[in-house]
Order: sequence, then C-alpha cells, then structure tokens
Amino acid sequence: MRTVSTRLFSSRLAAAALGAALGASASGAATAEILRKGAWPDVEPKVSVEVSSEPRNEALKRVAQAAGWSLVLNVPPGNVVDLHVQDQPADRVLELLLADGSYVATRDGDLIAIAPAPAAPAPEEPAAGSPPAPAAAASPDDAEDEDAEGARPSSRGRDRFVTGGSLRIEKGEVVNDVSVIGGSLDVWGTVTGDIDVMGGSTHIHDGARVRGDVSTVGGPLTVADGATIDGDVDVVGGPLRRGERARIRGDVNNDANPLGDGSSAKGASTLARKAGNAVTRTAFLFAFGAVMLALWPRRMEALKVEIAARPMRSFALGAVGVLGAVAVAAALCVTLIGIPFAVIGLLLAVVAVVAGGCAVLETAGAGLFGHRTRNPYAHLAIGCLGLLIASGIPYVGGALCAAVTLIGAGALVATRLAGLLRPRPRGEGTAGPYRTAP
Repeated sequence: MRTVSTRLFSSRLAAAALGAALGASASGAATAEILRKGAWPDVEPKVSVEVSSEPRNEALKRVAQAAGWSLVLNVPPGNVVDLHVQDQPADRVLELLLADGSYVATRDGDLIAIAPAPAAPAPEEPAAGSPPAPAAAASPDDAEDEDAEGARPSSRGRDRFVTGGSLRIEKGEVVNDVSVIGGSLDVWGTVTGDIDVMGGSTHIHDGARVRGDVSTVGGPLTVADGATIDGDVDVVGGPLRRGERARIRGDVNNDANPLGDGSSAKGASTLARKAGNAVTRTAFLFAFGAVMLALWPRRMEALKVEIAARPMRSFALGAVGVLGAVAVAAALCVTLIGIPFAVIGLLLAVVAVVAGGCAVLETAGAGLFGHRTRNPYAHLAIGCLGLLIASGIPYVGGALCAAVTLIGAGALVATRLAGLLRPRPRGEGTAGPYRTAP
C-alpha cells in the first residue's frame, strides 16, 4: 500500500480512450488533475464494463461495482458516454472518466469519495504605483533540493525491475523505485524512490540524485563525487566507495566497513556493540570454567588428559555425539510426554558442552604457558583470551569456536561425562542357571 502523488492526464488522451462523447467535455480544460489521498494499492483489479449512452456518473458506478468499491460521488453528472472496457485496471478507467476537470479521490479501504479539487487562490494584484515585491532568495536547502538540471522532476517516474541483467538510468531520465537482481546498476539521472540491488554492483555517478534509500546485498556500492542520496544507505556483503564530494544525508550502514568512508556514528556503535558482546561472552566462559575447576577439579583434569592425549578422536566423537543428541531430541519431541525431557536434556547438554569447552581452553593455555605457571586458572584465562582474539578473524574465528565445541563434547563422550557414568562391571547382567556362583 502507498500514498500516490498527483498525476496529470491530458484531455486528448482521455478523448482517444473514451470516444468523442468525452472529447467534447475534455476540450474545455488543457489538463486534468486527479489527486489521490489515502492508502491506494500498487495494483488494482481489472474490470470489464459495457455502458451505452449513459451519464458519466452512472459509468463510474458501474466501474466501482465491477471493482468491488463503495463510491461516494460529489461531482457533476457529466456528459453521456459510451464505455467498452475489457480487462483494464479499475483506477485507470476511473481516471479517464474524470478527465474533464480536477478532482480529489480519497480512499479508506474499499470506500472511495470523489469531489472537485479546491480552486487555487488567485495571486493578489499589487497596488497601483507600488513597487513589485522582491523575489524570495533561495535558501541553501532549497538549492540542494534541486536535481542535477536545476529543478525538481515534475513526476515520480515509473518503477523499473530487472532480473538477470543490468540497468542504466540515463542522464535526464526520471524513474521511481528501482530493483535489480543478478545484475549491475548505473545511475546518471534521478531516482525519486528507493534502490534495491542484489548480486551486482551499483554506481551512482556524478550529477545523479536518489531521493529515497539505497540498499545493496552481495555487491559493491560506489557513490561518485557530485552524486546525492537523500535517504539511508545499507550495504551488506560488499564494500562502500564514497567520493569526497558525494552527499549522503541519511545513515550509512556497511557490514564490510562499519565506519564507512564518512566515519558514520551508526557504524561505530555497531562495531563497539559487537566487541562488547564478545568480551562479555569470554568473561562468562572464564567464570563458568573457574567454577568447574573449583568444584570438580578431578573431573576437569580427566577431560584435560583425554583432550591432550587424543584431540582428533575427541573431535570425531564430538561430531557423532552432537548428531546423536539431535536425533534423540527429535525422537522425544514426537510425543507430548517426551517434550519436557527433551528440553531438560538440551539444557543439561549445553551446560556439559560448555564445561568441555572450558577444558579445551585450559588445555590450550597449559600447552602455551605451562612452562611458566602451573596455575589452572591462569591456563584457562590464557585460553579464553586466545579464543577472544581468534574469534574476531572472519571465517577462522567461527571454525575455531566450532572445533573447541566438538572437541569438548567428544571428551565428555570418551570419559563418560568425566566419570559421572560408571562402566558396568564385566559379567553383570548374565542370566539363568549358567551364571557362575561366587
């Protein structure tokens, strides 16, 4: 849904579409103006209407009935018209029927009220002998609001949508919303709406003007010197190249370069928030590991020995264990009775895996600085600090965190949850008279 600005329709076009009957009424006005107010959909239903020798208002009622509208008319009955329409947008037929003057069409859902547009007040005549009023000086903001040719475009232009190809907006061309998927976009003219580009490069050239927002995904955005963007800029998965004299009046958000070429405060706050979250997670991990070392030092030592002796075996067991845990949880969730057990088991598994990860970090810290100190808390702190630094590296950080998680989970499987599950004694469970007497 959107609010549509004023549209101008010539009387000659209306006469050609509706016939000679409308031509007589339209010839009295050089142009007709239909101002839409309220929320109008982008696409109206298509109607087929047959009207023969009936007043214009009756034709309007027939169009409204075919489109499913409720119509309130406060306009002259109009001349007698003949209307033969097959599968045409209802709003377009409505506009052509009202081509004899200026009207306001106000919409609220399916209710449309049409009334004549108020007449513009005539300019006051200066008194005889008085000097003409001086022209108001243009403010800098007004000058900036002019387009590259020195005046605002008189219309919004039409939407442009391109898939699997490139699009070029020529100098002097005016378009509304622009969407390009799988291709590049070059803008030399004026875009009165928004720009959305996915999977291609976007170049806003010198003298081009974008009055809305610019959003790109998976491609670079270049804003040349002399180009102007009135709205916000969002660039995901690509760099932002901005000229020194390029003007971007909204916020700039670029994941590849959060600070942007203009040192955007929004990008800086995003970077600071991510860094703060990483430090908080690392501090929580160290605190949890310190608690585990204080309460269960022998069990943490058992995990550490298993990790140091067979790290690859622990990694493989961790991958198998995670898959098995997911399968068991899915099986429990099939029934309502099993859902609480699945939730409780998931929470316990998360706690156990975090403990295993802390054992991995302590083992890594001991391997790096075990020759300087034997304090397990210092080893854990060193391991957490290394994980914090490495997690900031793209791709490498994510892979390292996944490896720590799987190795910790595998160590838990190999040591039967660090000795919490004791192995069954050999010979237990044999049945019948063949069991050996003690």
